[in-house]
Formats: sequence, C-alpha cells, structure tokens
Amino acid sequence: MTRSDPFHLSTDNVATSPSALRTAIPRRLFLETTIAGAAGIALAGCSAEAAGPRAPSHAAVAVSRTGPIIKPTPEADFIKHGEANAEARLERLWEKGLITPASLFFVRNHGATPVIDAKSWKLIVHGSGLDRPFELTYGELLKLPSKTVTRYLECAGNGRAFFKDLLGKEAQGDPWRLGAFGVAEWTGVPLSEILGRAGVKKSAVSVMPVGLDGSEIKRPMPIAKAMEEDTLLAYRMNGEDLPLDHGFPARILVPGWAGAASIKWVGRIQVSDTPLYSKLTTTDYVLIGPDYPPEPPADGPVVTTQTVKSAVALPWGAKLRAGRNIVRGYAWSPNGAIARVDVSLNGGKTWEPAELVGPNLPRAGVRWELSLEARAGEMTITPRATDEAGISQPELSDQRWNKKGYLFGAVVSHPISIVAG
Repeated sequence: MTRSDPFHLSTDNVATSPSALRTAIPRRLFLETTIAGAAGIALAGCSAEAAGPRAPSHAAVAVSRTGPIIKPTPEADFIKHGEANAEARLERLWEKGLITPASLFFVRNHGATPVIDAKSWKLIVHGSGLDRPFELTYGELLKLPSKTVTRYLECAGNGRAFFKDLLGKEAQGDPWRLGAFGVAEWTGVPLSEILGRAGVKKSAVSVMPVGLDGSEIKRPMPIAKAMEEDTLLAYRMNGEDLPLDHGFPARILVPGWAGAASIKWVGRIQVSDTPLYSKLTTTDYVLIGPDYPPEPPADGPVVTTQTVKSAVALPWGAKLRAGRNIVRGYAWSPNGAIARVDVSLNGGKTWEPAELVGPNLPRAGVRWELSLEARAGEMTITPRATDEAGISQPELSDQRWNKKGYLFGAVVSHPISIVAG
C-alpha cells in the first residue's frame, strides 16, 4: 500500500585544485581580482538579529569573474537556459552509472561563476547562537574530520516545464524538464562538526550560509537540519576538488532539500538565536498560488524537502526503431532508497515493474530499465517511483500549480515515436 505526498514540506565541471588554480585559470583573471566584502555585508533585513551589531564582513578573498559558466557545456550534453544555467541530458548520463561525472553535472547559478583563490579564502563562523565564533582557512578545513556521502542535488524548479506542457498553466522561471538533477560523491566536514567547534548555544535556531558570488546568495535552515549527519561543508566532488562551477573552494550540501539550500562558494556561516530570513525564504523558493496562503514574512510555504521523482533517459520526443527496445531511466527520493519503479506504456491504464539496475542509495536514487516490444507509431512511456517510505509519485491530476513552478513531482508521460525498421 502506497501513499502519495507530492508536497512534503519538512522543517527539518572540470576540477581545479588549489595548488593548480593559478595555472588552470589565465593569469589575467587574477590581475583583475576584486576583494569581496570590503565594505561589509548586511544581514537579511527580516532577521531580528539584523537590527543588532553589524555582521563581520567576508575575509579578504581573491575573487575574479569570468563567463557565466566556466566548464564546457556543449549542446550534445546540455540544454542551456540563459547564460548561467545548463540542464543535463539524462540520455548522456545513464551509461556512466549512478554517479554523474562533474563534467556532465547540471549547472544552476544565480550569476557568473566566481574564481576564488583558496590561499586567501577564509570561512567566518559567527552569530548570536555561538559561544566561540571563529575563522577557518582552506588548509585548516582540510585537516578537520571528514566524511563522504553519495547524494543527489536537484533544482527546486526541476520539472517546471510540465506545469505548462502537461497542466496547461505556465509557471515563472526557466523551463527545466528533468535534467536539473545529478548524483555525486561529496566529501567534506559535517556542518555539525563546524558548529560544534564554534560552541552552538542551546538557544540557537537558525543557520545561514552566505556565498561569495556577486549575488551574495544566502539561505537559512533550521538548526536541526544543519546538524543532520549528512549535511556537509563539502570541498570535494567525486574524489576531486570541487569544480569551479560547483562551488570551489567549499559549498554546503543539504541532502534531500531543494538545491538552493546547498549554497556554493561559501564564505560565511551565521548562527542565530532568533529566526533568520532571506530573499530565498521569503519571496523566492516559496510556494505561491491558490493552494498556498502566505506564511509571513514569507509569501507562501518555504520550499525545503524535494519530491519523489522518476525520469526517462531519452530525449523528449525521441525516435526508436520498431521491435525490441530497452528503455532506461532514473528514480530518486529525498526520503530514502527507491522501493520500486512501475512503468505504463498506455498512458497509465496498466503498469508493469521495471528492473532496478545497480546501486540503490538513500537520497541518491537508482537507475531502472524496461524491455518493450514496440510497433510503429506514437506512444508514451510513464514511469512512477515509490520510495522505501511508501511515498509514490502522484497522478498528474493531483499536481498543484504554483506561480514559480517549484516541486513538480507528478508522473510524466514521456513521448516517443516508433519508426519502422
């Protein structure tokens, strides 16, 4: 027996090493360096703490700007959404295994990728929720106790295109299908270790990482989520230093939550004994629509936990030859491992189980495949994932619209054309 929970809102790529950074990036970029935070950085205006003592500025960090995305994003591997965002083509990933190579990992930026000199990078850990605020250099970070976890990252707007394509009601934002998803091995220091060294007070309630990119992206999370064992300050991806586009020298990893919570290029972590707010939890990354009343100071419920999803690893509208075909895809869940994937070849009238292939990891997902005998004509392939908590993807009719197109989790009928051999 399964249950459907499409909007569970919990409260809870080319790698460059620091030593090689100056040779991997043209010298001219470092001669155009700016010093981030020289004038100080204001805290989120909605925070009660913002009215108190001024927050410390970022440490003097050598930051230079290049193009919006640094790694190659060829059309064969990515679907570009503007200059700063690149959706992965899932059909290019499946044969690579469950782990997504950094070179093929989707990119979701709020601006140009910053190039940060690890030698000058420092992390500032501060706030009213701490007894022992401190600063940490990159070298010191690498010496702290670390762990490696395999987890997926996913943009909150993954699947946004389907609000228009399948529900007939457009949502704001880039029209991602299902390629704003990727799985990696992340190595870093548990955020609980960082906060423990800073002496977290019992009164602490909010933790807010702040990025060093030009947009100064910041997003708070409850102290309980920050202290979960797989919430990391990550510095490696798939065994290599974080690629520039994915947060070098350090980023936050918040498994199971919308990717916006996993702040890249972190330079500061604020811990407060009063609730913290930012644009990313009040006007952006909140659910706005007829089914979602405001939750002041936010315009609607804050997007946190992602939804169970599945996807077909074929181009949209792919062409296959008539006869025997093996159709492949992915399934993932923020709640744990995947229990099963069922597939319909007739628009949801009947379902048959797909075979789960390879590793099936909590908060990472699994690959699946299904053999089918197809005749010439048009058809759809509709996968439906169910996780080990018993949560299944809802029917399309149960998917609720929201203005910004977040958390699309309903089953998607993927169109294909079968052509005579």
